[in-house]
Amino acid sequence: MKKICVFIFLFFQLKSIANAAPSNRDLYIQCSDVFFASSDIVVCMTKKLSESEKHLIKEQKRVLALLKQWNVDQALKDNATKSIIESNNEFKKYNCNFSMSLMGGSVSNSHEITEKACLTSLNIQYIEQLEGDLTLIQKK
Repeated sequence: MKKICVFIFLFFQLKSIANAAPSNRDLYIQCSDVFFASSDIVVCMTKKLSESEKHLIKEQKRVLALLKQWNVDQALKDNATKSIIESNNEFKKYNCNFSMSLMGGSVSNSHEITEKACLTSLNIQYIEQLEGDLTLIQKK
């Protein structure tokens, strides 16, 4: 029985690791494996950033809609709604200054590629966090 529990635990842990948000480097590699020219990589990264922003907005709206259906006192709903709106606004303040500072005197499109990869990665991580948090909501 103990072996079965360990197996189940490891299965779910590995599954969550496999679904982890891609890092800046992972995103860069996805584009650079397909394209060689840095201008094409910028276009690829711009597309990935745009997709992640659209998905993030959709997920934020879904969270607000689900909170309206949450089976708790109205005061708790109001507090959670206020908190998610504040959280979304704070998330917008995230930036990639540290990642960008590590670029030093890089030339070409390196700065733009790195910034887009960083922002895309942050968006995907936040989407995953929201999706995980939604499992706690019990609808009416």
